[in-house]
Amino acid sequence: MEWHGNRNVWLILWFVCAKVLIFCFLSTAFANQESPKLPWSFLEEHRTQVLQLASDDEALAFFKATTTAGERGSRIHMKSQPLPTQLNLPAEIKEAIIIYLKSLATTIHTQTIREILIKPTTGIPPLSEIIPGDAHLQWITKHSPPQALKPVIIGYKQVSAWSHTMTSHPPPPSEKFAKFSSYYDQKYPDWDNSPQSWTSTFTQHGQKGIEERLLEYWQTPNHIADQQQLAQPIHDAYTQHYIETRLFPMFRMTLLTKTSELEAIAHRTAWEAWQKIQQWQKLEQANVDSTRLCGTWRWIVHNHQNHGDRKMTVTFSPPDQSSPSQIAPTTIEIHGDTVYLKWTFPQGVQEDSLLLSNNDTHLEGTFKNSLGPHGSISGKRLSACQP
Repeated sequence: MEWHGNRNVWLILWFVCAKVLIFCFLSTAFANQESPKLPWSFLEEHRTQVLQLASDDEALAFFKATTTAGERGSRIHMKSQPLPTQLNLPAEIKEAIIIYLKSLATTIHTQTIREILIKPTTGIPPLSEIIPGDAHLQWITKHSPPQALKPVIIGYKQVSAWSHTMTSHPPPPSEKFAKFSSYYDQKYPDWDNSPQSWTSTFTQHGQKGIEERLLEYWQTPNHIADQQQLAQPIHDAYTQHYIETRLFPMFRMTLLTKTSELEAIAHRTAWEAWQKIQQWQKLEQANVDSTRLCGTWRWIVHNHQNHGDRKMTVTFSPPDQSSPSQIAPTTIEIHGDTVYLKWTFPQGVQEDSLLLSNNDTHLEGTFKNSLGPHGSISGKRLSACQP
């Protein structure tokens, strides 16, 4: 058949499609990122440790240990405290960290498998040479999105084991082999999801199931005579040649496609988990910053337009509580000791640029009102934040 006569061409096209699929997945994942290096810089720095993780507790403790106060960018910004197993994190953030690290490990493994399968060599190294440690592998595939790694691992074990049993055989007689191959080409589909397809049979029954099916030809009434005429070595040559030229390349390419798809999914899952962690971190940092401002202050506001001073008491509530009866800022941003406040009133807005000093007991700076007034602000803390 023409399809099977050009099988190698179709396999190449299939591989190209798989690469396009990866690009599409990763383009979506990276589309809105300010820095495509993150979070992969974390993986570059801690690759060895990530590949040694074998439990959720280990993952959380490791992530905590690799995050230090003041560091930003490739690492989450959290206070560094010696809490190896009991982290002061919400349950959903713990889950995000675990998924993040599992996805990074899955990315490493799928990249390794993909690079091996792409190589033109027949022999494929055993799994133990590329993923040492059963506990690590069991942890990755348990109760998390990277569960799709499990069928890839099973498929890799099957393909690897079979690759080491194949030996080169001289091509069988072309006329007889053409009948042999035509029988199987017409009867069984290649790689669809039907139970009778070659890929389904290989997935469910492995090498043994394939070899048993390849005996079927000689047991049909039309080919019993051929079986009696040809010696057993010829039968074996038919089987091996069909496997080496038709089936094994297809199984290898099918596994490559699944691996490439999983690699793309792992990239996307890692990004989503990382973004969730970062969003939580930003919220936590905002709460920490707001706590520095929380409390009651005595402000002296000097208006440069009329050169008048106005004394007032300003209260900032804790970040998790509602504001008092007075108008609260619509925006509070604190970067280091610099404070930016934006107040929204019916008649306009006011922006304050201030600086915390003396252990957060003084607040000095300027204000600017959209209606024209501008001047200085001098604040002194009267009381600390009341939880």
